[in-house]
Amino acid sequence: MDFNRRPVAPVYAGQDVGIRFQLESSDPLGDYDFQVLDERGRSVPIGGNKGGVFSKTMSRGKALDLKVQLPEAMEYRIRFRPNMRGIVGNWTIIDRIDVQAPESAPVVKVALEPNASPNSGHSQLWEFISGVSGNLTYTNFAAFAKTRKKSFNAFPPFGGMTYQNLHALSVEFVSKGALGNKFGSGKKGTSWGPAPHSSQAIPLSYVSDQDKDLASPFPSGIPNGPYPLDLVPFVELIYVYWLEEGMLFQSLNRIIARFQNRRTPAGGDALSRLAVSPLLPLRGLLWGLAEAEKDRLSLRRRAAEYEYQYGLQLIGRAIPPSETLVERRTQFLDAFHGLLNACHRYYKEFSDKTVDADAFPLLSNLQELHLVLAAGANNQFADVSLTARIETLDVQWMLAQPEMREFLGGRTMVPYQEEWMGRVDTMKLMQEWADTSVTHFYDLAVHGEQLLLSVRHGRWNESGMASDDAKNWALKWKPSVQRYIHAYRAVTGADLSERVDTTMPSALLQRRLARKLVRY
Repeated sequence: MDFNRRPVAPVYAGQDVGIRFQLESSDPLGDYDFQVLDERGRSVPIGGNKGGVFSKTMSRGKALDLKVQLPEAMEYRIRFRPNMRGIVGNWTIIDRIDVQAPESAPVVKVALEPNASPNSGHSQLWEFISGVSGNLTYTNFAAFAKTRKKSFNAFPPFGGMTYQNLHALSVEFVSKGALGNKFGSGKKGTSWGPAPHSSQAIPLSYVSDQDKDLASPFPSGIPNGPYPLDLVPFVELIYVYWLEEGMLFQSLNRIIARFQNRRTPAGGDALSRLAVSPLLPLRGLLWGLAEAEKDRLSLRRRAAEYEYQYGLQLIGRAIPPSETLVERRTQFLDAFHGLLNACHRYYKEFSDKTVDADAFPLLSNLQELHLVLAAGANNQFADVSLTARIETLDVQWMLAQPEMREFLGGRTMVPYQEEWMGRVDTMKLMQEWADTSVTHFYDLAVHGEQLLLSVRHGRWNESGMASDDAKNWALKWKPSVQRYIHAYRAVTGADLSERVDTTMPSALLQRRLARKLVRY
């Protein structure tokens, strides 16, 4: 039984005390008795009852709020017991209150406070998603790769195995991490282990119930697959999309072109001084990546999947025209940006203590976005998201190498969260691309992924969901919502807190680049 009271301390004789009871997930539903006793064993009136025991039928998600006046200075006990179908349980003392005699008139502090929200059934799932996102960072991957440094000690002819070993490490890291596993040191050395509470969090996803009314797609004796939700990893393709818009892949593509002595269509020679030493590991990485290009996701395939899952378009010569695509998610931007805008308005009302903020509009927005995401979770959905995330780590590793820093240079005093980020900003300056820092694109990638995962896996369209669930979601993900809105404004110039802007981000980025070129 979850319990809290106000005031907590001190409590004076004659003062009203508010107490709240709420069932925890392990408590059975049904009738419960509640009682307040003084130190002499006398019952104190509670909840308007003139004395004795207060009985109430308790249900999940609904709290019982009562008031009790403690008349004398002594110790009081608050206790409860189950009373179900005539079977009376034992009393359990849940709190003791030491009531003091007021030496003078008690000072009563008056303050406006928001109503407390009931516990959310999704909280463990949200913590699990935060943990997965935090584990799949490049910083953690670099630490993981260094523990396997034997993979980089051998330099066979042409360096092909060097890249292959890097890619194998990326595959292992993302495939394990997408399940919520963590890599760390234990009694038996360094190994992967399950994240805390993952066994309780994963079944909370709505995906875990989607096959109950269908015949199993897996033959008898064949395991469902390497992921806990029948081939659905906890990664989102929007992470790769925003890094693509931040010119991560294009930066390495230009370096690979110069490595192969190819002039880019733009005709510039900003990288003409590039000369990678054959004695250093970077040569083997670049050679291996160039040779494996045919086995990697192409820009056309990523662009087509961005459209299918999110309706997000890229702009460029290599992008397939829209008429070549069968389907695109046209409602995504309206649903996602509508949710972010509704969150911003809710936060303003919630911060105003004179307003009882209504979270029902948030629930409607969450339901709408959940349906849009579910409609795009087909075909290549899981495979492209996972493969693109793996290949992103390959690119980040190469850009983070010391040889890259020595050749490209950069602004050493600019703080970056990960080592590869400074190289991308330097390439953007050298190639005269958009000058917005990759830090903002990184924030969009990280926080966008967390927000979409929490909406995709939530049970938002079940009949039992209420506005309190939406309120808890908004408060839990408030930092991510606000960071995303800020980064989106920094990147595109569109303020999602002011209005729901459904203009393609790529179009807004192109406009900002055009204005920059006109100024110069």
